[in-house]
Amino acid sequence: MNINATLLAQAVVMIVFVAICWRYIYPPILSVMQEREKRISDGLEAAKKADDSLEEAKLAFDKELNQAKAEAADILEKANTRASQIVSDASLKAEAEAEKIMVSASTSIENETNKAKEELRQQMSDIIIDTTQKILGDEISKEKHEDILKKAAEEL
Repeated sequence: MNINATLLAQAVVMIVFVAICWRYIYPPILSVMQEREKRISDGLEAAKKADDSLEEAKLAFDKELNQAKAEAADILEKANTRASQIVSDASLKAEAEAEKIMVSASTSIENETNKAKEELRQQMSDIIIDTTQKILGDEISKEKHEDILKKAAEEL
């Protein structure tokens, strides 16, 4: 009976111990374990969301970078076009200015030539009048001389 009473007492103590543990010890342990499990799952979820956000940020960054590169290339192309246009405009202006200078120089040369011819005519006329006066011994006026030259020119 000792074995039975001991066995029975141990069984009762064990049942009481399990009941006390079941009632007072396991629920807090289970709640702590459930809370920890929830935190771990929330952490994993947050990590997954962070990975997704990181991937989205990388895609947005790549998109913005490509767009910025395209804009930079466009700006560079516009700048090159504008520079070549400015060079072309400057070249056209320089050519027009050179043409103006050439025309002006040509006109100036022509005027100077005409002026020199007129002076030469005047000098020649004076020499002819002086020579004729010396030869004829008579004074010829410029008007008479011009009349003589005109008549000579008409005969030719």
